[in-house]
Amino acid sequence: MEGQLSDYFHKFSHLRTDRTGGWDARTTGRAPHKPILLLSVLDLFAQGRITHNLVEITPELGELFATYWAKVLPERRGNLALPFFHLRSGGFWHLLPQPGQEAALEAAGQVDTLRQLGKLILGVRLDDGLFQLLQTVETRNALRTTLIQAYFAPEFHSDLLALGEINLQAFVYSQHLIEQARKQVKEGPGEADAYQPAVRDQGFRKAVVRIYDHRCAFCGVRMLTTDGHTAVEAAHIVPWSLGGKVMPYAVDNPHNGMALCRLCHWSFDEGLMGVSTKYRVLISGEMRITQNLPGHLQNLENRPIIGPVEPGLWPYVESLEWHHLNIFRRG
Repeated sequence: MEGQLSDYFHKFSHLRTDRTGGWDARTTGRAPHKPILLLSVLDLFAQGRITHNLVEITPELGELFATYWAKVLPERRGNLALPFFHLRSGGFWHLLPQPGQEAALEAAGQVDTLRQLGKLILGVRLDDGLFQLLQTVETRNALRTTLIQAYFAPEFHSDLLALGEINLQAFVYSQHLIEQARKQVKEGPGEADAYQPAVRDQGFRKAVVRIYDHRCAFCGVRMLTTDGHTAVEAAHIVPWSLGGKVMPYAVDNPHNGMALCRLCHWSFDEGLMGVSTKYRVLISGEMRITQNLPGHLQNLENRPIIGPVEPGLWPYVESLEWHHLNIFRRG
């Protein structure tokens, strides 16, 4: 097993990477797509999301890939399709063709989009030996360190290592928030204070977006890109900055959140939209003042909100009342 692990250390540190795309010292002059994909896959193993030997293209993988990419190259857009296809040259990453697409996959020299890739493959099978090695924390951490040291400038090493831990803790925290919400447990801020702000923010967002299935509670829009970006955000009903003072048990509680698209989120935070205690959309008269062109938003008035599928996860009535009294513009 030790010799096998040494072999994967070598393979992970000697990936074939592009050096002609204007990549700078941050990524040691090489395209970072493959190491970032592998860091994302390691995170999925750590979170228990990969339980059998199949790596699939999922929104969760896309989100992790985008998070790592933004940490190193925020001004450029990463393309998950490229490493997912080309990592087959690594000798441990085996593309599994869709039924009837074996010849097309064999002939494909380049795949530029996840849509194209999804037509060709079901996912990826790792070497059986690598899959077994990735079941242990020690191996995952060692391979993570190998990737970071081999492909990224030293000033990013600690941040990238920390990001992996943040991603894991945020996933665990989001699961905890959902379970506590299902049990109708009202925790004080002490529980949340055990986590650093980056973990709490990401964990709350993951929990709320998941229970609303990426759909805006007001306008109903639900849009996801193939690489994991979603049109909705996690909106606090009682603002996070005030929650500990006015409603301590609601600070990170999914019952104090709704998934809203960016426009509805801004309108809600500004008090131009609200929700009644009967879970219907409220529209402030200020939305209709002369210079405003609210478009479809004004047609949402008095419509039922689109809540979580699970009835027990809907917003607290007391949170909605607080927003109506303190934020909503009733003029």
